[in-house]
Amino acid sequence: MKIVPLSPSIGALVEGVVLSALSEAEFGVLYQAFLQHKVLFFHDQALTVNEHLALAERFGELEAAHPFFPHLQEDNRVVVIETARGNPPGKSYWHTDMTWQSVPPTCSILHAQYVPQQGGDTIWCDMAAVWSDLSSAEQAELRSLNGIHALHAFAGSRYDHQDEKGDSVIRQRAQEFPPQLRPIRQTHPETQQEMLFINEQFTRAIEGMTEQASQQRLATLFAKARQEKYQVRFAWQQGSVAIWDNRVTQHFAVTDYGDEPRRLHRVTVKGDPVFAGIAVNNGCED
Repeated sequence: MKIVPLSPSIGALVEGVVLSALSEAEFGVLYQAFLQHKVLFFHDQALTVNEHLALAERFGELEAAHPFFPHLQEDNRVVVIETARGNPPGKSYWHTDMTWQSVPPTCSILHAQYVPQQGGDTIWCDMAAVWSDLSSAEQAELRSLNGIHALHAFAGSRYDHQDEKGDSVIRQRAQEFPPQLRPIRQTHPETQQEMLFINEQFTRAIEGMTEQASQQRLATLFAKARQEKYQVRFAWQQGSVAIWDNRVTQHFAVTDYGDEPRRLHRVTVKGDPVFAGIAVNNGCED
């Protein structure tokens, strides 16, 4: 096994392993690399659906079916991320998966079925590195603040549609997932790294601030996280796999390939309630 770091703080390419046949020793090495590098990349992995699920289960209990993303008929825990002719991708946002639910996931495993010849990369950001570059004064301010995470960004997206009454299905489903209050500064439960725990898609506001002040503060932090020095960019190939630590990263899908066919399968591992933060009902509605 060869592990090649791709940046000073985030991302590594792993060579010389078959993910469907990992020994316990190999998995132990991979898990430590996962914690260190935050996202691991692999090429030429011919995973069946069951092998994909089995690999994810080595990281923990799997998430149930996503509430509105498309999924495989044979197992609804496998999300399908697909672009087809006449159905280009929607607008992309920097995000950390599912921070709007009561317990955000620990990690996700994405397996490329087929991809465009050019374009369609994904970029990951190290939110621990972003935090460490904040000034002491900024860190002190943020330690006492909580972010409000909500489903609002999916309303009107490609995953939304209107019911017979003309109401947004996402807005209705959002009632099942009330806004979540989470500390803006989190500590990774395994590495003990401090990190900035916000993301552009689902962090709607900062508790206790006016709307204007909240949006200005978030915009400054989001802009910092968009700096390339905190990021790693991955070019997909058919059979490529990415495994990322959802607790300490954001990611962004680059939608520069029009409606070229592209299909990836995602399996997600449940998170730790200790890391989740506190749910709130704060009247935050669209």
